[in-house]
This record gives sequence, structure tokens and C-alpha cells, in this order.
Amino acid sequence: MVTIMREAKEANIALPAAAVAMSTWADLTHSGDAAKVINGIDPLCSAEFLNQLAGIFLAGDLPIHPDASPNFADVRGLAPTLIQIGENEVMLSGATRLAAHLGDSRVRTSLEIWPGMFHVWPLFAGLLLEADQALRNAVRFLDDALSSSPHEIR
Repeated sequence: MVTIMREAKEANIALPAAAVAMSTWADLTHSGDAAKVINGIDPLCSAEFLNQLAGIFLAGDLPIHPDASPNFADVRGLAPTLIQIGENEVMLSGATRLAAHLGDSRVRTSLEIWPGMFHVWPLFAGLLLEADQALRNAVRFLDDALSSSPHEIR
């Protein structure tokens, strides 16, 4: 999501009014504590699995490349961003650092850490109350951004 906005900005393509990142993977170095401390709690995603995916995705590039890990990218001027992450996700540290990085770069950012939640829990809408609430929060965030956007909405 952040990489797509960065690419659009560099190509002079209009940015979205806002963005929502659910269970975002923002740091392929997995340098935060969550990858070590939380690993094994999340039933859908482990540090080992992410390391395998990172190796395939990077294809020899460094994990600190800004296109791979937005935590190392220039994010100034991006759209307001909501980050939703479960407290049991191995990507928690990267997501919290992304929120701080965006905020430090003057991007309006909201971070929601959901107690007891696992990777991509919002996909369980209709089955989990927390998923329903996360989606309502995302819609509210997007509605607020759209209503304050200087651009015509079609």
C-alpha cells in the first residue's frame, strides 16, 4: 500500500484520498521484537513463513530496499493512512514502526492494535465481531478522508 502510493507519487499520478493497511508487512528485515516474542502465537503467519516469502520476493535484493520495506522509504506527502494490526501478529513491530515513520514524515496516520487478533482477522467479517468492527473503523476512516478531500469524488 505504501509502496504503491510512493510509486504513484513519483509518477505524478494522483494519490488516493486515504489508505488502509490491514496486517501490513512493512519491514522485511523482521528486526522488531514481535517476530521473536510473538512467533508461534498467530495461527496464520509465522516468522519462518515470512522469511521464506521474503527470500522469494526479494530475489537477491536487500530487505531494507524501500520498495520492499516501507519503513526504510521516503514517505513524505503520502495520503492519510490507517494501519490495523493484531497484537498477536509477527508483523506487529514493523507495523508500529511504520505508523511512527509515517507520523514523523507528517503523514496523518492512525494505528489500531487489536487485542488478541491474528493475521488478516478482518477477512473473518460476519464471523468475528472484531473483524466487523475493524471494517467499520476502516470505512469511517475512509469516509472522513473523502469528506475532507479537496478533490471531486465521482
